[in-house]
Amino acid sequence: MNIRDYWDKKILVWEDSMSKNQKNVPPIEKFASLFREALKKRSEITMNMLHSFVQGKTVLELGCGSGFFAFELFEKVKPKHFTGIDIAQSAIMRAQKVAAEKQLADKLTFIEDDGASIKLPEVDVTIGLGFLDYLAPEEIKSLFRNIRSSSFVFTFSERRVSLLRYIHMCYMSLQRCPKHFYYTKNEIASYIGKEYGDVQFFCNKKISFGCIVHNLGEKAVSVLA
Repeated sequence: MNIRDYWDKKILVWEDSMSKNQKNVPPIEKFASLFREALKKRSEITMNMLHSFVQGKTVLELGCGSGFFAFELFEKVKPKHFTGIDIAQSAIMRAQKVAAEKQLADKLTFIEDDGASIKLPEVDVTIGLGFLDYLAPEEIKSLFRNIRSSSFVFTFSERRVSLLRYIHMCYMSLQRCPKHFYYTKNEIASYIGKEYGDVQFFCNKKISFGCIVHNLGEKAVSVLA
């Protein structure tokens, strides 16, 4: 199964398993709840970091899924415009439907495409929650050459000793994901290159083996203190 077909079938099940309603969640996704809380915390921290940076600005999210992060960010911060790109048709269709229902279709644009290979739009801030986890090193290098924003925030799965990471590895293997990667901070920094200046990393036990890489400066981290 290629990566597009995988995510088209998987993404909505994965997102629904993050909700409080676990009634129709498959057993394997209930097992994944062992590390899902860390993923939720990762999203929350990223939201807090972006709070003072995106109001009145244009934002691009790569791997936006059905827009759960986009809608929350728009509700809390009110960016000028939000564009979400995802490879899964099922997710984009849901995002477009919700945007229309909320009468936000003119403020939030959702596009079905591969954000790692298309020409990206020019925006103020580019974000990607877990997006780097599914890109090989050369794809990450190409992505950061293609990004057309001065600021970015990405999260990734760090390759380090962690019980939850090993559980996550088992989960990904059972799910037969076509490709998934874990990276060290040094590797990510080298793939990004020097064009964006000094990048910063934020990691703590609340997000387990997750890590946030950004170039928003110390102000972004200070809100987390």
